[in-house]
Amino acid sequence: MTADHRPTALRISIAVAATAATVTLAVTPTGVAQAQGGDPRVLVHNTPADIPADVCGFPIHIDVIDDREYWVQQTDSPDGSTTMRVTGTLKNRLTNLNTGASIDYDNGGPGMFTMYLDGHVIFDFQGHSMAWIRAARQAQLGQPAFRLTSGGHVQGTVDAAGDILELSTSGEVLDGCALLS
Repeated sequence: MTADHRPTALRISIAVAATAATVTLAVTPTGVAQAQGGDPRVLVHNTPADIPADVCGFPIHIDVIDDREYWVQQTDSPDGSTTMRVTGTLKNRLTNLNTGASIDYDNGGPGMFTMYLDGHVIFDFQGHSMAWIRAARQAQLGQPAFRLTSGGHVQGTVDAAGDILELSTSGEVLDGCALLS
């Protein structure tokens, strides 16, 4: 196995929320698996995470309750950027850590992520996704601060510090803060 630096879809969601965008996973690169006649998909291995209190006024914990999400394509560009496509099932349990209120949410894309050498990421989610905006950017990017989107499209740009710079959403958008308050 070769060490590979791939962000999990949940980690990219965290990047959308203004935290670190990548984790290191030990996986077999897709091209190698295909060349050896193996499954061309690479399991994402999403991990639990936390949304800081400045998003909704209370901290939220994200548990992974069903992770059958896979990297299905990777393209390396001459400019050093890497574009990856993810698809499959990802279900999360979102819990308000102050009250214990929780909801289960289908967060399985599909989606594409382009990571650049300077650390910024451009993302394009379709279907189900979640994105949250830290307090410092909420006036610029609007409400709701914690968006649960289904049947739509979410696109945006995150800088190297993990702050969302651009965000557009379509489809059914639910207010995750209101659902958990």
